[in-house]
Amino acid sequence: MNTVSEARTPLIDRSQTEAVLYRVAICALTWHPRKADADPGYRVEDDQRWCLAPLEGADPGLPIRVLVAATIHDPSRYRAQLVQALSALADE
Repeated sequence: MNTVSEARTPLIDRSQTEAVLYRVAICALTWHPRKADADPGYRVEDDQRWCLAPLEGADPGLPIRVLVAATIHDPSRYRAQLVQALSALADE
C-alpha cells in the first residue's frame, strides 16, 4: 500500500493562463455579430487557435476550446467558467 500521495504536475503555468485570458479578452472586445460579414476571411476558429497558442502544445481539451469560443462571443456569460477551467489546468 502506497501512502505517499503523488503531487499532480500542473499542465500549464500562471503566465500561460494569463496570456490565454489576455488573448480571449482582445478577441472578445473586437468581435461583433456581423464580423464575418465585415471581414469575409474571419473565422472564430482562427481566434480560438490564436488564444490557445500560449499553451505551447499542451492540449487543453475540448471543454476549454469550447469555452474560449463561447467567451469570445459572450464574455459576460462565460468568463468565470473559462478562468476556472484554466486555473484547474494550472492547479491554482
